[in-house]
Amino acid sequence: MFDQLDSMAGYQAAKAVCEKTVRACVSLTGVGLHTGASVSLTIHPAAARSGILFRRADLLTSGSAEKQSVELEKITIAVHPQAVIRTSLGTSLANEHGVFVNTVEHLLSAFAGMGIDNALVEVHGPEVPIMDGSAEPFIKAIEAVGLRELSAPRQALRILKKIAVKDGDRWIYLTPNAAATDSQCHLDVLVDFEDPSIGRQQAVFDFSPSHFRQSIAQARTFCHASDVALMHERGLALGGSMDNAIVVDKGQVLNEGGLRFDGEFVMHKALDLIGDLYLLGRPLIGQVTAYKPGHDLNTRLVKALVAQPDAWVLEDLREIPAEAMQAEA
Repeated sequence: MFDQLDSMAGYQAAKAVCEKTVRACVSLTGVGLHTGASVSLTIHPAAARSGILFRRADLLTSGSAEKQSVELEKITIAVHPQAVIRTSLGTSLANEHGVFVNTVEHLLSAFAGMGIDNALVEVHGPEVPIMDGSAEPFIKAIEAVGLRELSAPRQALRILKKIAVKDGDRWIYLTPNAAATDSQCHLDVLVDFEDPSIGRQQAVFDFSPSHFRQSIAQARTFCHASDVALMHERGLALGGSMDNAIVVDKGQVLNEGGLRFDGEFVMHKALDLIGDLYLLGRPLIGQVTAYKPGHDLNTRLVKALVAQPDAWVLEDLREIPAEAMQAEA
């Protein structure tokens, strides 16, 4: 697949990109969006090829080492599309023992944005803390300790054929890149809301850690003021506030200070989409086009993708030498 690159006269073979994990433990404490209770988590370094794991540390009760070993397996949830159990106001995962963790999408988006392939996330509660409603607090905490490169080559899922999911007028589809040498993920996300404070917004970009950090990570989740009471009646969003969400009402943003930047609404939908796509545990190579995306469609898409093994291939990622990029330009 990299024959064209390797055959370029005067250039050395592209260097392999390796998997990464956090360099040291990272701890955060915040409020659970749905429970309203204080919840903490600790991100631990993990070995190559172990993937992203959530562990409900609050459920660990056994005292002996032998019993703990068995119990640790029961309270650990491997990130995978088939682990998705709910998508109402967030993405929830569970294992075969019924142990679950809610609201994982913003942390997974931070992992995707930073290129973290392996981590053990110990959660002391039923959900990941909402923090400020974006991926920024997770990224800042991880940046404080840094990342560690592992020995295994980093692999991506290259899309080979179109995969599409629809729900009424909403849809998302994946398509292959036009060039076999194009190893990027290109996203086109469009939202369309009746409330004029949001309206119709589009974000078209090539995914990269720098773009994610600068333009996506700080985008906060949002809701309509009229939906708040209904969510509370359903026992949801009990921890939601203007400290962790944008609230809109009849064309106005109610938060003091308004938006952090233009397009924050569509960028948050992109943030959610990136987090849900990372249920695959690997970056994507291909085109992602979404109209009115949400956790339901996002997770249906990744399930459809893994169910069609002829629609993708695993590919070792490589760094294109700077001189090769200049020559192509």
